[in-house]
Amino acid sequence: MLNWREIPFVRLLLPFVVGILLAIQFDLQIPGLPVALLVLVALQLLSQKLRGLYRYRWMPGLLINLTLLLLGYGTTWQHDELHNTHHFSKISASDGVKLLLGEVADAPVLKEKWVKIELQILGSGSSNDSLQAASGNLLLYLQRDSAAELLAYGDEIVLQTETTTIEPPANPHAFDYGRYLNFQNIHYQAFVKNGSWALVQKRSRFSLFGTAILLQHRFTETLRKHLETENEFAVGAALIFGYRSEVPEDVLTAYSQTGAIHILAVSGMHVGILFFIINFFLKRVKGRGKYWRWVKAGILLAIIWSFALITGASPSVLRSTTMFSFIILAEAMGRNKNFYNTLTASAFCLLLYDPYWLLSVSFQLSYLAVFGIVYFQPKIAGLWVIENKVGNYLWQLTSVSLAAQLMTLPFTLFYFHQFPTYFWLSSLVLVPLSGFEMGFGLLLLILDQFWAAGANVVCWMLWLLLKIGNETVLFLQRMPAAVVSGIWIGGNVALLLYLCLGSLMVAISFRKFRWLLAALGLLLVVGANFAFSEFKHYTNRQITIYSVYKHTAIDFFDGEKAWSLIDSSLETKTLKYAAEGNRFANGINEVETMNLGDSINVTDDHFFYKNGLGQFYEKRLYVLSGPVDYEGDEKVKLDFLLLRNTPKVELEDLLQTFDFQLLVFDSSNKKWRTDGWKAECDSLGVSYFDVSEEGALVVDFKD
Repeated sequence: MLNWREIPFVRLLLPFVVGILLAIQFDLQIPGLPVALLVLVALQLLSQKLRGLYRYRWMPGLLINLTLLLLGYGTTWQHDELHNTHHFSKISASDGVKLLLGEVADAPVLKEKWVKIELQILGSGSSNDSLQAASGNLLLYLQRDSAAELLAYGDEIVLQTETTTIEPPANPHAFDYGRYLNFQNIHYQAFVKNGSWALVQKRSRFSLFGTAILLQHRFTETLRKHLETENEFAVGAALIFGYRSEVPEDVLTAYSQTGAIHILAVSGMHVGILFFIINFFLKRVKGRGKYWRWVKAGILLAIIWSFALITGASPSVLRSTTMFSFIILAEAMGRNKNFYNTLTASAFCLLLYDPYWLLSVSFQLSYLAVFGIVYFQPKIAGLWVIENKVGNYLWQLTSVSLAAQLMTLPFTLFYFHQFPTYFWLSSLVLVPLSGFEMGFGLLLLILDQFWAAGANVVCWMLWLLLKIGNETVLFLQRMPAAVVSGIWIGGNVALLLYLCLGSLMVAISFRKFRWLLAALGLLLVVGANFAFSEFKHYTNRQITIYSVYKHTAIDFFDGEKAWSLIDSSLETKTLKYAAEGNRFANGINEVETMNLGDSINVTDDHFFYKNGLGQFYEKRLYVLSGPVDYEGDEKVKLDFLLLRNTPKVELEDLLQTFDFQLLVFDSSNKKWRTDGWKAECDSLGVSYFDVSEEGALVVDFKD
């Protein structure tokens, strides 16, 4: 039977989370909120005198829930840096020239042409003498040169720039990078070229986080010295220290498609492995005194928190570190430990620090995975009793993977639109392997300082383990049906699936058949939604002209098939980022891709394309990338005339040749020429659409 007294933080977390979600949804300031919280606390104290009166038994609970709801709302609203009156965006420069003084707030990331920096603003003004104290975070891209490459955490720089907001995605169903950054409290970005910034001073004061970054860099260089092969070094650095910048794209894709991406992202699993390794040795220390449990607790806390800082302090690592901290302290104090209470207590503390973590994918999946393992793993493992020790160990490990996957499945489909078929097999190999890799990696760092020969032996063992892990992942990726991709579910379906899981858990815990019926009913609703979506996709007819910087990409959707016209220089990765989400959302299973520069002649029942002229059902499109070459007497009737690659044409000549409904400028045209065409269109009353400014052009119609 569920005892709520054993899990008080579960009850405290729920109204707090509701308050966070309300603040994110409405973003409205509540006047007098601090006063209201004080009044509620006072009423809560007064309500203690009513505990003996049965008719008022509901009052203390109501007051606590209302207090926590308002606390969650107020904490979230206050956390948003845009609500700070000193935010740099609210400080204007009198002469139009804006200077920003800021401190590098994280390790810079080297890109091909830019150095990406998260800058914490310290001051803003029109000159060095007029700088005012300011706050806020800025995503800064400095043109890459030797000076920009030398910047490090804690350095102060001054720059002259115009900041811009981070725009929403230009293409339908594309990843919303702006929203992602907003929930990291970054709302503005700037691109600064050489000569428009200067170093004020290098980091001069001690910083725990800065020291952690330096240690991460030093340890990573140690791994680089010993691990000479690219893939093994990249995976080792990611697995042990959370340094993922040098993981090759094909390796990252392989780990993702085999359900092993969590191996590369330092997570709660890694903290747990470190905890059990250190705890294993501490339990074997002889001559322990009466204060040993507190000494042990101090050692464990120092090690796991140092590891959390060195690996970048991601939400999943902080979650696990906080949770293990509760466990360590509870053990030192000799208190009973309820895992669900410990888990929700860590979540409450982390969300009190940063309520935006509630919407972090890693935070959500991390908590769900741990909850699923604790609840479902014993039940799944109990379905098959294996007497053999090795077989039982492998089944226990497999049941852990199944439990975690079951609990995270709805969000995995919602966020990543794919399901790795062999996740259980990859976890069976890579999870125990990662424990040994972490152990050998940490041992290598120690031996490298004192015993070179021993370090070489450990390095060889570490390289061999990493090689086995990488080859296993690549092998699983090549297996038939290794990943089911193109799965698209909305937030409502994910919610229904979690309600179904919740009903199933209630049915299992309390053995109530009606809750099992409720779970089946919810699955029926999900199935009906899927059937409706499939019918909608089957009847779908759509033309999408994407916004892809300096490129052309056009999709024609006909049911579950698509024809795609792209320019020859468009990279697959760039096209995937722009178009994949829209294709998944529309149920596209087959894509026939054609390059615009080739001699294309496509004829289908409903689609025709040749030499720039295309017809899709009743819609006609012409793609013009050069001078008009037409000698007919009658105008060519079109629905859409698309200009690409800045063709040398005048609008009046186009009007004499084509009779079109809409003139479309895609993102491959030069901006100055597009602006000129638009001015001509305005004067002549011609309808136009600029993909670069307005985002993708989506035309939905039925046959």
